[in-house]
Amino acid sequence: MMGLFSKKEKKLLLGLGEKNIRLYKEAVKDIEELYADMKQAYEEIDDVAEDFLKFTTTVASKLDGQERVKMESFVKKLAKAEKCARDAMRDVNDVLRSQKKRLKEAQREMI
Repeated sequence: MMGLFSKKEKKLLLGLGEKNIRLYKEAVKDIEELYADMKQAYEEIDDVAEDFLKFTTTVASKLDGQERVKMESFVKKLAKAEKCARDAMRDVNDVLRSQKKRLKEAQREMI
């Protein structure tokens, strides 16, 4: 910024940089809260699909063929829902990491 910008332009750029950092900090805070909420909710239901699969193996012999097929279909759908939740947790964590990285870059640029 040496000599290229007037004092007014430097002040404007500094103000924009500070605003950028503030917005990144707010975004990181919001994403951290979202991730914490998602993680807590996921941990509460983490082993539901596995427990249900174990339960179905004990009950399967008592069901007729059509009921067994329905139950197996439900187990597959439950496993897909669990995978979706796990993937969402990973994706939110990736976004959080990315935002933290961008915040650090913005803070370095201000120095």
